Order: sequence, then structure tokens, then C-alpha cells
Amino acid sequence: MNGTNNNNETQPVQRLPPGLAERLKGEGALAGVLAVAAFDLDEKGRYAGGWLVLTADRLGIFRDLDTEWTGDWTPVPSVTKATIVDGLGASLLRLQQGERIAGEVRFTLRHARDVAKLHRHLERLIDGKTATEAPEPPRKDEKKLRCDTCGRVIPPWSETCPACLSKRRVLSRLLDFVKPYRWQALVGFFMALFGTLSGLVRPALTKPMMDRGLGLGPGHTPDYPTLLLYVGLFAGLMLFSAVADAVRERLMATLGSRMSRDIRDRTYAHLHSLSLSFFSKRPTGSLVTRVTSDSDRIWDFVAFTLIEVSMAFITIVGVGVAIFLMDWRLACIVVLPVPLMFGLTFYFHRKLHRGFDHLFHKWSLVTAAVADALPGVRVIKAFNQETREIRHFGRRNQDFYEGEVSMITLWTLFGPVMQFCSQIGTLLVWVVGGYWVVHGRMSAGTLMAFIGYMWMFYGPIHMIAHMDRMFNRAAASVQRIFEILDTAPVIFSKTGARQPERVEGKIELRGVSFSYDGVRKVLENVDLTIEPGEMIGLAGPSGGGKTTLVNLVSRFYDVLEGQILVDGIDVREYDVGALRRRIGMVLQEPFLFHGTVAANIAYGQPEATTDEIIAAARVANAHEFIVRFPDGYDTLVGERGHTLSGGERQRISIARAILNNPPILILDEATSSVDTETEKLIQQALDRLVAHRTTIAIAHRLSTLRKANRLVILDKGKIAELGTHEELGHKDGGVYAKLIRLQTEMQSVMAIS
Repeated sequence: MNGTNNNNETQPVQRLPPGLAERLKGEGALAGVLAVAAFDLDEKGRYAGGWLVLTADRLGIFRDLDTEWTGDWTPVPSVTKATIVDGLGASLLRLQQGERIAGEVRFTLRHARDVAKLHRHLERLIDGKTATEAPEPPRKDEKKLRCDTCGRVIPPWSETCPACLSKRRVLSRLLDFVKPYRWQALVGFFMALFGTLSGLVRPALTKPMMDRGLGLGPGHTPDYPTLLLYVGLFAGLMLFSAVADAVRERLMATLGSRMSRDIRDRTYAHLHSLSLSFFSKRPTGSLVTRVTSDSDRIWDFVAFTLIEVSMAFITIVGVGVAIFLMDWRLACIVVLPVPLMFGLTFYFHRKLHRGFDHLFHKWSLVTAAVADALPGVRVIKAFNQETREIRHFGRRNQDFYEGEVSMITLWTLFGPVMQFCSQIGTLLVWVVGGYWVVHGRMSAGTLMAFIGYMWMFYGPIHMIAHMDRMFNRAAASVQRIFEILDTAPVIFSKTGARQPERVEGKIELRGVSFSYDGVRKVLENVDLTIEPGEMIGLAGPSGGGKTTLVNLVSRFYDVLEGQILVDGIDVREYDVGALRRRIGMVLQEPFLFHGTVAANIAYGQPEATTDEIIAAARVANAHEFIVRFPDGYDTLVGERGHTLSGGERQRISIARAILNNPPILILDEATSSVDTETEKLIQQALDRLVAHRTTIAIAHRLSTLRKANRLVILDKGKIAELGTHEELGHKDGGVYAKLIRLQTEMQSVMAIS
């Protein structure tokens, strides 16, 4: 590793403070630096500057004491283990030499990312690898710091480089959504074109109306019938323009609405095709904003901005030709302020675009605050934290308000400055043109027609300048939507995927390894065979890989190494939907949707009859409490089922799984947070549910573990023990025996209390 990567990030040695760099240079260690990371806490948790410096054979810990860098080197071969211990607001890097702690470095979350990178590099060196033999694996979960194209730093509020964003290219992709309605778009365009052309003719009628009708031209006398003729033509053109504009607005507004509908449908559908890893890295509020607010901005852009900007350009060209044909000298005066106006537009355009991107980020934070708080309103009220949440929302809302005010300030300044520039041209035309009319070198009608065209010339320039705001907002919205649509699903069904008619339920894990970040393995070389109809209990310390294992079986993620087979076929060969329809899940915290009890039970089988729903509820011991509700099975449950107790939600979840009738069942400790009587009812329902099904149960309670045919004890991503409850419970020094002892002691303490 030479300190340079594809993202053009700064070389490690260039990040070091000058004083420390000079010391390392004097020691001859500067050229061999592989990675550096700053830390900002001392051993007592007080703020103190320092740097970690890693070479191929040494790790240096240096601190800044009164402008003098002090520290020592630790040989990498003497370090047997390097661990990052996460804390609340701060963490530490711990170095061990055997059982002895050789050193600890504390740091806040500000430096967590850099320290984690150095730690990963150090771990590879401890394992005997070199930077050349084992380069740093790419981190899919880490956002790029710099743009691959221009090398600029990517702001934290953006997923891509704003400097390299081609707005025309982004907006041109909207044409894919226009194609189904191209005839409607063409009719709307021509209606707008006809209305614009009729508007271009009207100022030209001013000249004969004044020169001939009013007799103001040389050699003409007032002629009222002639005046009425031109007034009639003027009125006809006005009527035609009004009708064309009405038809155009109706067509384009409908077109924009249909496009927005299609974009929302496609974006929402694509979100459901993405893997869980996509949602774990993005706030819900941001995704909601993209589906709702961003699509609405696209409607506004398509319905009005796009056509009006197009007509503005046509008007500028048409009027420009007309005024140069009428008098090229006055035309030159008219266009005199135009370069300044376009220069100001470009200047404000850059500031506004950056401002709108910042504003969107702040608006996403406001939305996220609401989206995070409302689902957890019971917890908020339980801990009396309403005031805290209100303040939290208020801070974000105030931040958005301040950003919006700064944008309003910039925008309201832009309009008057542009207006002043156009008025300079107007004054010059009146001065020069008026002089020519007074001295007989131009008729009054010609001057009035010219002034009419002049305002038609400046008007579209103002429109384009002001619509730049809509253009930027639409481009940013389209970019954010296509960021979702361009994200390829990690988990998908391959062409010709199997559609199993029947699944026996045999599950095999062969050499399965998995990592969420591409570096630390959550599961490592796991081999396990589960026979059809067998119940396996998963147990072990927290973080051992239990949830990851069942997520891999359900194919929420794909294994990195090895295979998972169902009935002898790799799960990646199955159609994803078909596989998951044959796997039922009962979670520790069951999720219920806002709707009726019956609809929640039938969620996996929407076509189920009322009798089938009731039968499933009876098996799940849920029928008795459901019929006690005033509306029975038609009772509406609140969002996430908050109107029901935990035990009631769990039994509805079990009824849902029973109705789905899956050959493979996954249980995540379904009785861990209910009272004894409710646990008994749920356990009875589970006993009926697991009968004749292959079952994997993540279990912590002995009552569940004893019923399993075999227990799989996972510890640090590996199978530590495998056997029955009786075999493992009496194993001296075993992980499972230790868990039983701890649970028994805890129950004894609770009983005494």
C-alpha cells in the first residue's frame, strides 16, 4: 500500500502534522508509513491530540505535549492481538502482548473511521501478511470521500459529486418516462408554439394601429375603420393564444401527473427489490422524501417549467429577429445588457444549486426526525421524553428555516438586480428612439412596436433566469430518484430460476462464511445439516452469528464463501420469491400493519377465506381474545400493532405463519418478553406450528431449547458445540453449560427479589 488509492485520497504522510513528520523523517521512518490515524483523548478521557503511525514492522503512538511530539514505537510482531472496544461516544484501540495489555489509545467517533482502517491494516500484519500480499479490501459500506472524476471532496450531504453532475444528462433521462405519452407531449408542445407565435405577431400590429389607424405616421390621416380592423386581428390572436394556452396547460399538467405517478410506482417497486443492506445505510425520511416530494417537483417541472423554458428560447430568437429587422441600431441597444444578465444568472445559478442541495439535506433531517419519532411514540411517552423530542425536531426545523431564509435572501436579491439590468436597456431605447421620433427619423408606431418587442425580449430572459431555480430543483430531484433506480439489487432471481412445487425442508450449510463489511467475518466456515422435520435450536453469546445464519437461509443476504442448500439445491438457484414463500418467520418483535386483525393474519395469503383465517387463529391460541374485541376479526389494529399487547401480537404473528403453511420455519425467541401465562399459550401454539416442519429456533430460554432435537451453539461466528440439550448441558467447561448456569443463577436472583 503506497498511500494512494482510486479515490485520489491524500497520502498518509501528507496528513501528519509538520512537527511529527519532521521527527519521523529524522528517524528514517517516513518513507515506510502504511497508514496513519489521529486520536483525541488521553488515558483519562480528556481531550489531547495524538497520532497513530503504522509501518510494515512498527506501530507508533505519538502525543503532542507543548508543541513537542513524544511517543514510542511498538514492534508489530510483538503484538498478538489488536481490538477496538466500542463505547458510548468514545472508543479505544487496545494492543495485547499475550495476556498483557501493551497499550490503549482512546478516540472519539470523529476519528473512528480512520482508526478502524488502521486497525484492519494492523490485523493483517499481525496475521503475517504484508500490504502487497493482502491489500485493503474495498469497503462497500463506506461513502467515497473524493470524486473519481475530478478529485474534489464529496460533501456529506450528497451521494455523488455535485461538480460533475450533468443536469442536462440527468433531466434527459426523464424522456424514458415521456415516451408512453409522446403524442400528448407533442400536442402540448405545438399548442405552446402556436400560442407563442401568435404573441410574436401582436406587437407588430401596434405599428399600423398607430401610424394608419390613429394617423400618427408620416402621410397618414386618422382612419377609425382601419384601427378597428387591426384591433379585431389583435383580439383574434389574443383569443387564439388563450385557447392554445388552456389546451397546453391541461395536456401538460395531465402529462406531468401521469409521469409523477409512474416514477413513484417504479421507485417504490424498485425499493422493494433492494436488499436489507441498502436500507441499513439510509435514513427512512430521506427515502420517503424521494418517493413523495421529489416526484412532485418533477411534475411541476414537466407540466410547466419545461415547456415555458422552451417557448422562452423560441420567443427570444423570434423577437431578436424581429427587432433587428425593424431597426438594427436600436436592437443593438436592447441586447447591450444581455451579457451582464446571463453572467448574473450563471453566478446566482451556482450559488442556488449548492444552496438547494444543502436545503434538501436539511429537509431530509426534518423528515427523518418525524419518521424516527412517531413509530417509537410509546417509548417516548414511557420515558417522558416528549420535550426532548420536540427540542430535537425544533433544532432541525430551525436549521432548515435558517437555510431557507438564506436561500430566500439570495433569490429575492437576484430578481431586482436582473430587473435593473433590463431597465437600463429600456431607458436607452426611450432616449435614442424618442430622439429619432422627435426629429422625424422614426414613426411613433415603429417605436411603440419596438418597445413592445423589447419587453417580449427581456421577459423570457427573466423567465429563464428565474426558472433556473426550478431547473436546479428538478435536476437534484431527478438525480436522487435515479440514485435509487440505478442501485442494482444485490439479491435477485437469476434467469431460469427454479420454482419449486414442493419443498421437503432439508437444509445444508457447507463451508459457509459471511461478512457484512467485507473484512470481519460474522460466520466462518460453518458446516451444518438439518434434516426434514428436525428442530434445531440456535444459542450462544450475543454477536455469535445466530441472526446472520437465519438471514442467509432466508436469502436476505448471500454467502461470501460456501453454499446453503435446500433439498440439495443451492438457494441461489431458486426464485427468491418462491423460496421465501416456503419459509415462515415468527420474530421476537412481530410487525403488524395498520389494518384489520384478519388482514394481518392473511398477509402472506391474501386470498385466504374467513374460515381459513379463523382456523389459523384457533391453532395459534388467538381466536379467544380476538372474538372478545367489539369488531372481532374486523378490529383495526394501530400502526405496528400498538393497540394490542405483546402476547396478542405474537399470537397473530404465529397465526399468520400457520396460514402460510411453510415447510421451513424460523423462530426468533417468540416468548422472551411475555408473562408466564401468555408464554404457555404461545408455546402451545408454537408446538402445533413446528410439527412436521423443519425449524430453526433462535432461543435463549431453556423451555425452548429443551424441545429442540439438536442444539447448535455459535460463538464468534463458528460452531462451538453441537448436540442435544442433555449432552451439552453436562459438558464440563462448555459454552452451553455456562449459559445454562448463568440463566439459572439469574432466575434464582429474580425469584429471591
